[in-house]
Amino acid sequence: MRGLDLTKAVEWYCASSPGRDKKICTTRDVFQARLDTFYQEVIRALPLDQNEIALLSAAVGEIGNNCFDHNLGQWPDEIGCWFEWAVSSTEVFVVVADRGQGVLNSLKRVKPDLKNEPEALKIAFEKRLSGRSPEQRGNGLKFVRSVINGNPARGLLFFSGKAEVLFGGNRSFKNAIHSDTIGHKAGTGTLALLSWGKP
Repeated sequence: MRGLDLTKAVEWYCASSPGRDKKICTTRDVFQARLDTFYQEVIRALPLDQNEIALLSAAVGEIGNNCFDHNLGQWPDEIGCWFEWAVSSTEVFVVVADRGQGVLNSLKRVKPDLKNEPEALKIAFEKRLSGRSPEQRGNGLKFVRSVINGNPARGLLFFSGKAEVLFGGNRSFKNAIHSDTIGHKAGTGTLALLSWGKP
């Protein structure tokens, strides 16, 4: 995963007292500007169809926007999301993390009987349910799953608190990240690692 230091992102996600870093997007506008830069870098570096690059950008955008949408007024400490990527001629790696309330606390607002993070993650990726009810939302992570799952060139590892889910066939990031360590130390937010290669 050349060009991407996952250690810093994971440390920030897991830290009890996180520091500031230039990889942190403190507002949605900053995130969107960096997402536009990401899109242009992928176009220049990776020989993919432009529609596929747009799909990748949309998936990353959905994950990043969730960091802001579901944490308004709920940030325990650091506001914003960590957004970092590395692009080669064959593959893109992206990490997006936040230190917000996490999927369980977000969904419990509309489904109080949720018991734990694994159950909340399953619902978040499989059913239409939004922590922003009564707004008619809840399709975002289902969309991300739909463009990742079953595709050998794409992969997603997603953490919320101490729970994780893994989708897609491209799991080259598994050698660069120790999910058991994250699960042991994790705070309440979310961390997503996405890989996207040539078909």
